[in-house]
Amino acid sequence: MAWFEWPLILSSVLTQLAIGAFIVLGIVLLTGKLCFGQADRLYRTMPALWLMLFSALLLRELNLMLADTAEVYQIGDEALLAITFFATALMYWFAEKALIGSDTFRKACLSLAILVGSGYLLNGLMLRSEQWLVSSHFLATTLCGGTLLAHASLIRAKHKVEALNVVLPCVGAVIALVCMLTGLPQLGELSNQIEVDGSAMPFIAQVVSLGLLLAAVGVWSLPIITKSKPVMGVMTFALVLSGFSSYFAGVGY
Repeated sequence: MAWFEWPLILSSVLTQLAIGAFIVLGIVLLTGKLCFGQADRLYRTMPALWLMLFSALLLRELNLMLADTAEVYQIGDEALLAITFFATALMYWFAEKALIGSDTFRKACLSLAILVGSGYLLNGLMLRSEQWLVSSHFLATTLCGGTLLAHASLIRAKHKVEALNVVLPCVGAVIALVCMLTGLPQLGELSNQIEVDGSAMPFIAQVVSLGLLLAAVGVWSLPIITKSKPVMGVMTFALVLSGFSSYFAGVGY
């Protein structure tokens, strides 16, 4: 994508981050580690995810509707899965906030939302399977960035499960490492492309993206290194770095 296609790039980034974050938060909720008060505070942070998803879908649809050619406007499988996820996640959230149905029913709603989100992830990987670098960036945004956003939501909710402050950054670091190892080989192809047609922007964008991803994981891991509690300031900075990393990844292909 090119720089002027920023609405589509931003739409993809917001969608992937929100879905990835909800999947992680959903798994944490299903473990039952959070008490009622912590879970309630976590639910209060979720409107940020709904705003991200709504903004992403709005950006995408407005951009496609205003495109020059009529055939460009179509809702693909990825967008349909995102919309379906949005609906199921909202259904769970409303059910939990209003205590609708039994606890088993609400857990089933949560499991359904996680399942749809996982379907979005698998579909996204299949669509990008021909390019490992693109697939790795998709994984980095959805899983690594999503886990980072989920951790920030938990910090915002003042959770008391100290193990999560270690487990989540470690999971994010492992995902980032896997994405780096799978994506690096294609950087050589982008480098060769510079010699062939003089197109340096994809290579530069991908290098910047990978660098920002490493920086985001590094900032995220600082509390572990310094043996201190993570704070929102650090998490926000890491999220900004992760967001820019994902944006540059979108520009690079």
